[in-house]
Amino acid sequence: MQLERQQELRNTTEHYVTEYLKCKNSFDYFCENYIKIELPGGDVPLRLYRPQSVLIKHIGKERFVLVLKSRQIGVSTVIQAYVTYLCVFFKNVVIGIISKDGPEATDFARHIMGMIDKLPTWMAPKFAKRTEQTFILENGCKCYASPVNPNAPEKTLRGKSVTFLVIDEAAFIQYIDEAWTGMVSALSTNQMHAQKQSVPFGTVILSTPNKTVGKGKWFYQKYVASISSKHIFFPYTIHWKDVRELATDPSWYKTQCELFDNDERKIQQELELKFLSAVGSFFDEKTVQALQDIKIKPIEKIRLFNGEVWKFSDPIPSRYYLIGVDTAPEHGEDMSAITVWDYETVQQVWEYQGKLPVKDFVQVVKVACSQYPGTLVVESNSYGNQVVEEIRSSQYAPMLYSETRGNKKVPGLSTNTKTRPLMIDALYSYITDYPDSVKSQRLILELVGLVSKPSGKVEGDTGSSDDLALSSAVAFYVRKWDPPLMIDSSRFYGESFREIMGLNEMVPMQVNNANILKEVKDHMTEDTNYGGYIDILEFYKE
Repeated sequence: MQLERQQELRNTTEHYVTEYLKCKNSFDYFCENYIKIELPGGDVPLRLYRPQSVLIKHIGKERFVLVLKSRQIGVSTVIQAYVTYLCVFFKNVVIGIISKDGPEATDFARHIMGMIDKLPTWMAPKFAKRTEQTFILENGCKCYASPVNPNAPEKTLRGKSVTFLVIDEAAFIQYIDEAWTGMVSALSTNQMHAQKQSVPFGTVILSTPNKTVGKGKWFYQKYVASISSKHIFFPYTIHWKDVRELATDPSWYKTQCELFDNDERKIQQELELKFLSAVGSFFDEKTVQALQDIKIKPIEKIRLFNGEVWKFSDPIPSRYYLIGVDTAPEHGEDMSAITVWDYETVQQVWEYQGKLPVKDFVQVVKVACSQYPGTLVVESNSYGNQVVEEIRSSQYAPMLYSETRGNKKVPGLSTNTKTRPLMIDALYSYITDYPDSVKSQRLILELVGLVSKPSGKVEGDTGSSDDLALSSAVAFYVRKWDPPLMIDSSRFYGESFREIMGLNEMVPMQVNNANILKEVKDHMTEDTNYGGYIDILEFYKE
């Protein structure tokens, strides 16, 4: 009898050890066999959706992940399960949870403690201390959940040696910018020590979208940065349609819409991953939503210097292109940017964005010129002038746009009180009329984030980039207000292109409209009193 009991004990021990190792080696196995979540009617095992499983794999590999997600698809739940996993299978992991308010922080911590409580006794670590928002385990793991204190946001989680940080619903947390700034130095130090000791570490920022300004600005800027270039945060998007179980359920979406009172703005924000336009937004809400409906991936991404090319269309022989260039210094917040547009269709075909020395950026400009022949429009600020001079001495000099200043032609496009309003007008009209011409998510997010300042200036909000938008604006300015005149249209395909060139060359297209372009140019001469603002309707009067 005793031998049987010993054998049974050995079998049980071997089973526990085998299960323990299976769980430690596979988060998915651990979740689906041992994590239970509270639902009406009782506890049920956590069944992972595929996008949830992929997210956890990204966290394990990338360490720093930013998640843009639809509401009610279980992302917070799977993060709570992952925190539970860390606390069970590793020692001395210090978890930090930041939520938008006290009840949310309490709820997040309660779900983690509940998952630990529901584990079998042979697996579950024991609590040394637990409160509503804090727990300490006997294996040295700790978890601290906290809202951001509005009176001292920079002190959020101060004194806690956090190695794994979760910022939940980040787009809805007041003063998260100040809180992040206050903790990032200590956080990086703690995570560096954790890495040396082979302790899991990382930072996960997750949220549904909010506005691009105000409370939602920090998350918006972090998301833009994560997709704009090689960035410490890996961007991961989970739309509800990515979850097969929800996409194939005919009642799920309808129910969610009803829960949001069928409010279109709430539905777009909470379910469709749309950043909302705000007071002061440059583009109207319809355009903002139309831009974010575009889901096109580049056909090719290429690293060039400290930046990245996104290609959307290969060059087509005998097509004419507009290349807009905005140059920035190597050091500073701004980045250098290039956008390329098909002149005839106004479709975006190529773009570059990066932070690099001007001499290197010139080489990227030359790459664009070599692939997409047409007109090169360089904003001639202090750094842009360096690009202009380099291009003037290269084989691409004939492509360089020159503006009229008095009686002479000067290479480049200056931004002043006369040209800037026309740049903004061209950007607004082309984007509003043809939002689907934009292909790049980087550019889309910049356009969505443009605001009209009280001064009347249109630009990215403080801390937000607008480099790609500005490079587009200079290209659109030339197409709308000062198009190239000396082009052999017989070389280019498309009847509509020849019609455009005909208008440029003052060939009468419609009654009373033959001199419209000339009159516009006359109003833009150096001795005008209009200051760059033009009453367009004036040109169409009888």
